[in-house]
Amino acid sequence: METEFKVLGPLEVWHGGRQVAVPMGKARVLLASLLLRAGSVVPMDVLVDRLWDGRSVNPARTKATLHMVVTRLRQSLGEANVVRTATGGYAADVPPGALDLHRFRDLVERDRFTEALDLWRGAPLTDVSSDTLHGEDVAPLLEERLDALERRLDADLAEGRAAEVVTELRSLTREHPLRERFWGQLMEALSRSDRQAEALAAYRSVSDLLADQLGVDPGPRLQELHQRILTGAPDVTVRASATPSPPATPAPRQLPMHTRFFVGREHELKVLWGLLDAAAGGAATGTVVISAINGTAGVGKTTLALHWASQSGHRFPDGQLYVNLRGFDPTGVPMSPDGALRGFLGALGVPQERIPSGLDEQVGLYRSLLAERRVLVVLDNAADSEQVRPLLPSGSGCLALVTSRNQLDGLVVREGARPLPLGLLSDDEATALLVRQLGADRVAAEPDAVRDLIGHCAGLPLALSVVAARAAAHPDFTLRALAGELADERTRLEALDTGEATTSVRTVFSWSYDRLSPAAARMFLLLGMHAGPEVSIPAAASLAGVPPRVARKTMGELSRMHLIAEPVPGRFTLHDLAHACARDLAAAEEDRGALRDALRRVLDHYLHTANTANRLLYSQREEIAFAEPAPGAVVTELTDHADALAWFFIECGSLFAAVGHAAGHGFDEHAWQLAWTTTAFARLRSFWPEQTRCLEIALAAAQRLGDRDALALTHRGLGRILIAPRRFTEAEVHLTAALNLVRELGDRQSQAHIHHHLGGLYEAWGRLHDTLHHAEQALAVFEALGDRAGTARALNAVGWARAMLGEDLHRALADCGRALVLVREANDVLAEAATLDSLGYIHHLLRDLDEAVRCYRAALPLYRESGDRYEEAATLQRLGDTHVLAGDHDAAREVWHEALAILDDLGHGTAEAVRAKVAGLP
Repeated sequence: METEFKVLGPLEVWHGGRQVAVPMGKARVLLASLLLRAGSVVPMDVLVDRLWDGRSVNPARTKATLHMVVTRLRQSLGEANVVRTATGGYAADVPPGALDLHRFRDLVERDRFTEALDLWRGAPLTDVSSDTLHGEDVAPLLEERLDALERRLDADLAEGRAAEVVTELRSLTREHPLRERFWGQLMEALSRSDRQAEALAAYRSVSDLLADQLGVDPGPRLQELHQRILTGAPDVTVRASATPSPPATPAPRQLPMHTRFFVGREHELKVLWGLLDAAAGGAATGTVVISAINGTAGVGKTTLALHWASQSGHRFPDGQLYVNLRGFDPTGVPMSPDGALRGFLGALGVPQERIPSGLDEQVGLYRSLLAERRVLVVLDNAADSEQVRPLLPSGSGCLALVTSRNQLDGLVVREGARPLPLGLLSDDEATALLVRQLGADRVAAEPDAVRDLIGHCAGLPLALSVVAARAAAHPDFTLRALAGELADERTRLEALDTGEATTSVRTVFSWSYDRLSPAAARMFLLLGMHAGPEVSIPAAASLAGVPPRVARKTMGELSRMHLIAEPVPGRFTLHDLAHACARDLAAAEEDRGALRDALRRVLDHYLHTANTANRLLYSQREEIAFAEPAPGAVVTELTDHADALAWFFIECGSLFAAVGHAAGHGFDEHAWQLAWTTTAFARLRSFWPEQTRCLEIALAAAQRLGDRDALALTHRGLGRILIAPRRFTEAEVHLTAALNLVRELGDRQSQAHIHHHLGGLYEAWGRLHDTLHHAEQALAVFEALGDRAGTARALNAVGWARAMLGEDLHRALADCGRALVLVREANDVLAEAATLDSLGYIHHLLRDLDEAVRCYRAALPLYRESGDRYEEAATLQRLGDTHVLAGDHDAAREVWHEALAILDDLGHGTAEAVRAKVAGLP
């Protein structure tokens, strides 16, 4: 059934021909916020800002309330629900054509302005109460409408309907008295209707208005129009039926042909239109406006520039100049400024024999010719700022559009260029691109294959276009077959090779590589040996075997060339296809021994830093022996618990990837040791699926090594991590295997630890008598060994098990009280939090509710300090139970909301049970 969303007027949702009722209040604000950014993830902080209208609110309660608003909205929308939970926020996955805003923009892009404007039903979202939303989101939308209206009026004037639009323009100048473009159109319409006196009177009106309201004169465009009307210039006063005399030199129209398969880039187009409007409104009087579009190879910089240039042609009546500067070209020889200027001067009507020989004279003549003109200058594929500078016009009516793989920082600093970084296509934009090229039916027929194709191309427009071209050339090929060709990352670049230099993914990346310094080129190759999603400076330094300051310099060069990205300072990402290119270049150019040494260094960086972090997080954990780090490996210095937790959180993706990468390249010892060092953190932050995969890889590595100590530790880690996802039988198998191994090895301390873990398993399984048995076994061994930290934890486990069984609560209280003394002596923060939680639960059972609340409240900051968010949420749940027993439902609701916020962030299954508790409160 067809679903339709409308934001160009009051908020409406239609499904199957019937209007869907959307709740008033925050649910309406939420839906409007998501629809205005449909297809993109809207971050939590943006949603909070709109829902609470910029007011300062408690973050924990806000997140919990937001989750409830989302739930209510989804229920209200029913079959029309498009709200998706995403990392860091929410998104509205609106079907193509289902949102009136998208249809409006599509019609505007195709110059169908009347149809586009007919979609507006009044002021947008008047029934949505959020000043922040209206100020930050709706205001730009109104500007889009006015721009479309202006473009429609330009088209009316160009088609000879001047007299027909005079009344409308008079109304618009009254409604928007400071919008100079409407005044200019009114003057032009009056002049073309033989009403020059009224046109001049209109100029006096706007001139007086601007002087009175803003203290400024009309902009250059209005002044020039006024002068032409005064002098009776034929190109302004000409009637629609008249035929103007051609100019002596036709305005240059040098834009090359460009693809019709353009999609997305709404933000970037909006920025470009904004720059042009600022220039037209006089904001940039006396200076040329420059936009520098930069991005990686194949991301669509030229496509964006040419698409916008073709759309904005009516705003540059004196022409469009274009040159490919060949900054990144298979010839390796960028075009000289002299060569580009000669082409421009010829297009502007200067005979070749009159073009000066010196560069400075050429620049002077070029800028003189453009000083009083309105010309768009497109400088495509620039190598650097120095190549661009001589080609910049000087007239304030001109706009220079520069594209480059280089960031052109010098142009930004000296010439005030507006940098416009171009990123990868979103999944929705990538799908739209395939629809444009292959047709909606073919794309809709194989949604899973389309999703895989987009994933393999990783949002790179060039790669998607290559795939689409192959599919279009072979209509009998299934998209699944094409996705299969791209599935193997080792041969993906071959599948994206068109046989032509300018359209083969590997080749266009190699042109950027060829422009690098030797140090940056080597770093790019070695990055092909890195497996994680991000690379830090210490990791890059370890790969190359250089000091961090040297690595920072070379990574900066790679970032400026857009071979890598720097989303946050000091953290770098590599596009999947650039990574494949780097790996292939490394295999072709680097010695195998050198590549293996680089991999060893970066694995040592992760292993030894992770071990340091692990010891800071969990000082009571047993130590294992590591080989010394290889020369050149950088071990990051960490000083305290907070440092360790932050480092693990930032690097966890790279650490998880490093385990498989190590095993895949024959570094089995690194594989199992890396998995061991990350287990404590993974449990703290509930990364159960990721750590399970790591430990399964580690177990196979330990088996290949035949190392029984490694096998015991890895079985033990797997047994513990499988408890949370409730894979109890598998957990029991691994923990039993670990117990048998340590018995054979005579390792009594490890036996005690494994009994402790088995107690945790059987508690989650509901086998509470087995829980108590293994807790008592662990306690007996720890006490015999004189291990006070282990004894403390085991005592707490025994007391907790008795409490769960409801047996001898006073004895349980004594066990946990003794445990609390010992854990405080050992300065074991996490164990202290767990013991206080146990005491809180026992006091709850004894109906000593004030003491239960005190213990729970004391445990919470310790859990936060340790970083164990799941156990913090569990304590909050039990604290809520105590508040309910005490009759304080408001306090219970508050702490359960806090627990929900944590569990939702973790994606934990117990969230629904807590949500049901909240719903059950009176």
